[in-house]
Amino acid sequence: MSSRRLSIAFTGGLFLVMAWALWEASAWELQASLMAWLIGLPTAALLAVQLAREILGRPERAVPIEGDEPGLLDPSLAEREAEPLDPAEERRRTAGIIGWILGFAAAIWLVGFQFGIGLATLLYLKSAGERWLTVAGITVAVLAGVVLVFDCGMHIFFAEGKLFAWSGLTTTPLFNSFCYQVTSPFKG
Repeated sequence: MSSRRLSIAFTGGLFLVMAWALWEASAWELQASLMAWLIGLPTAALLAVQLAREILGRPERAVPIEGDEPGLLDPSLAEREAEPLDPAEERRRTAGIIGWILGFAAAIWLVGFQFGIGLATLLYLKSAGERWLTVAGITVAVLAGVVLVFDCGMHIFFAEGKLFAWSGLTTTPLFNSFCYQVTSPFKG
């Protein structure tokens, strides 16, 4: 099977699995299905776009030679783009991606979803060489998004991390029911 057909089959399979998951979630209670729909709809839309791109094919990109007419290709640039990665570099990048996925999972397990997502986002962005202002802004935006969507929007409270459970400390006053704590003084 050609690489293109394999790619189409893989993306199509993922799209079918996502469509099936959305179909199943439609029979659930509203609060239970919100999470599946929140993640599933954008994922299905992106998979549909990717599947269409793979079926229709990707047009060749022309790299203009400086000073020449637009559309003429610089052979050295075209060859450089088509060169595959060195296998050692491929393994290094793959190990890095797997490491970050496991790191995000470990952070969520150890300190809970809210703290874990914030901590892992901060570490990931800083390790990528971003400036502190950018790292802080994105981390705060991610934390605000998590609190606003899951706590305020859907009233979903996540379990505390294992470190807090083992130590006997609680994070409930900080994150769980955050919206209730902020709005309760105004409810009289």
